[in-house]
Amino acid sequence: MTVVVLVSAAVSAIILLLHIALAAGVLMNFARERRMRAGGETVCALRPEVIVAVRNEERTLPALLDALRAQNAPDCLFLFVDDRSSDATPRLLDGFCAEQGERARVIYNREEPVGLTGKQAALDLGFFHARGDVLLFTDGDCVLPPLWVKEMLGHFQDPRVGVVLGRIELPQGRTFLQRFQAFEQPLINQYNFGSAGIGLPTGCFGNNMAIRTRAVVETGGFKSLGYSVTEDALLLDAVSRTGKWKVRACTSQQSAVITRAMQSWKEYVDQHTRWNAGALFSPDLVSRLLYIFVVLIYLVGSLLIVPLSVIDWRVILITLNSYLSIGLLAFLNGVYPGKRHARYFLLFLPYLLFFEFFYSFITLRAFFRRPFTWKGASLRA
Repeated sequence: MTVVVLVSAAVSAIILLLHIALAAGVLMNFARERRMRAGGETVCALRPEVIVAVRNEERTLPALLDALRAQNAPDCLFLFVDDRSSDATPRLLDGFCAEQGERARVIYNREEPVGLTGKQAALDLGFFHARGDVLLFTDGDCVLPPLWVKEMLGHFQDPRVGVVLGRIELPQGRTFLQRFQAFEQPLINQYNFGSAGIGLPTGCFGNNMAIRTRAVVETGGFKSLGYSVTEDALLLDAVSRTGKWKVRACTSQQSAVITRAMQSWKEYVDQHTRWNAGALFSPDLVSRLLYIFVVLIYLVGSLLIVPLSVIDWRVILITLNSYLSIGLLAFLNGVYPGKRHARYFLLFLPYLLFFEFFYSFITLRAFFRRPFTWKGASLRA
């Protein structure tokens, strides 16, 4: 039993140090953005183009289109790829493009994907037809602040920057599921921000990211990268592996994309099974090993060994350390500009407690390759 405790304690110490490093990365993002703005208004000469792949988004698409109309970036281009929609999505896109003139285009994909997911195939079409210098990605169920394009684009003033990751926020709903998602998804994005901050990017959310077009071209697109249920992270890994491009995080409130919460537990479990499967079976070795070590071995393990605390009380300290590690990033997540700080920290501890149990369940589900539904298709890792 002593050996188990000592080994677990050593792993706990490593995990805590890793989270301290990620927390330092989050703080470095704040410092970089402050330095970037110290010289005044950030202006980038590169031309932006927003690419959105959609499928049957008639309910949520009007809000996104209104947000695109309101963007404070008069030279921004818009490119939509409709992936075999069967509802009113094409009509909405046609109306927007007619209104915007040459700035906006829509591509209609009617072919079943081969060797790729539907979203990968749709985005690949977007890559091929893109005209902008910087490509910004979001989803049909998101709402963007008016300065989103301008805020994200400002980071590309540095010619070394190839990818910029943006903030994700969710509205505070009425149900526990909705409120928990508003806590949890920005917390997950903290891991993306922290790893980018220390120069070891390991993940991202594709509904708020921007990539230099040259960097995308160098990857060869998804047809070269292959199948993945987390296409955004796959693309980020490919760009990072070249060693030519820096990854930065945009921490301002004006860059925060509001995304839709899942409306049922089934949707939520499917979404997170897909995300976890993409990380556990990532083609990028660093991302895969870090996720296996931190989440699968440590997070899940720290809960599974709790019953051993009846034999040795020190076991419970290992579990508490896992809460301390995650809690460090969760605490920093509550200090971002625009956060409702009092409300966030009021529910901090109960949400953090539920987070660990939920993510252990989801990680095991993904590890055993349980199927999940995405975009109307049943998939596996």
